[in-house]
Amino acid sequence: MNNIGKRIMVIGSPGSGKSTFSRKLAGVVGLPLIHLDKEFWNNGWIETPKEDWVKKQKCLILGCEWIVDGNYGGTMDIRLEKADTVICFKLSRTVCLLSYFKRVITNINKVRPDMPEGCREKIDFEFMKYIWNFPKESGQANINKLEKSKDKQIIVFKNRRQAKQYIIEISNGKKEEVT
Repeated sequence: MNNIGKRIMVIGSPGSGKSTFSRKLAGVVGLPLIHLDKEFWNNGWIETPKEDWVKKQKCLILGCEWIVDGNYGGTMDIRLEKADTVICFKLSRTVCLLSYFKRVITNINKVRPDMPEGCREKIDFEFMKYIWNFPKESGQANINKLEKSKDKQIIVFKNRRQAKQYIIEISNGKKEEVT
């Protein structure tokens, strides 16, 4: 397998395309895929308690190979310690918010494949606010953590075209890193 690594974190704003990219990447490189949203949320949008969530994540990354899709900044250090590659989607908040709207319209009252049963897609104004504020709040905190991780391969996509091109080039065995 190229130099992409065997323990890959995919992070970035909601609506940036992390889950779609992660599914495609897993299909190309053959690594098991873990969607953190599917692991965190319980039926009816009930959160996993913090202590249980920490334990669960430690178990999820015990394997030697994985792709983990999702932010969850409060527990990112758990994954970052074990990851060899971090793929960060750094798209504009407008693009992410528009993608969220499209996702809601397309999937309203349906359960997406990266979510657990009982978590139907819905319009969530607090979540929209989170997406809008992500670049300056959670997104910047993520970048600060990554800057301290000198031993990791960090790949940043500033638009979806870069992500698509990366998948194409990995599929063709040509790409090792996008700058």
